[in-house]
Amino acid sequence: MKFFKEENMEKIVYGVILLIVVSAIFIFTGRQTDEQVLAPKTEAQSTGSSQENSQIETLEKNLAEKISSTLEQMRGVGQVKVLVTLSSGLKKEYAKDESVTKRDSKVTDKQGSVQETTETTENDKLVVPSNAVPVIVMEESPQIAGVLIIAQGASNPQIREEIFTAVKTLLSIQAEKINVSPMEVEQYVQ
Repeated sequence: MKFFKEENMEKIVYGVILLIVVSAIFIFTGRQTDEQVLAPKTEAQSTGSSQENSQIETLEKNLAEKISSTLEQMRGVGQVKVLVTLSSGLKKEYAKDESVTKRDSKVTDKQGSVQETTETTENDKLVVPSNAVPVIVMEESPQIAGVLIIAQGASNPQIREEIFTAVKTLLSIQAEKINVSPMEVEQYVQ
């Protein structure tokens, strides 16, 4: 006695082939969907990081210009070039509408045992007024990684110390993050 008849064998073969084709379609569609989903995230991440880098560069440039213009007004300092590096951009904390819901329940079964259940639901939503800009609660200044000051008058030790003290006081940073160097003076041979 044959376990499979020829008619049943054809149906089984067609079923297996159909199963393989459908599986291949799902696998191909799944890979394509993953690629489509990952590509926009990567672009969004690179856009976000480039915006953050641009923001940091703008903050560094503005801070360097302010320091430079302030130092140039000091007696004996002369022309100044300043380079500031920040370790991060502005950190913002947004207002949130937070709600916590707690629900306790006790269930007694037929045997008299009590089962207690506590369900906690937390919701955090950004507070966004009608102008569609989230409300900022706190804005933290970026951390300064280092400051390089190149000044004409820095070859004089007293002027160099005054520049160093001014920058340390102005930015309220540690001494090891500040470097003051004299500016190279070009000499023209005639």
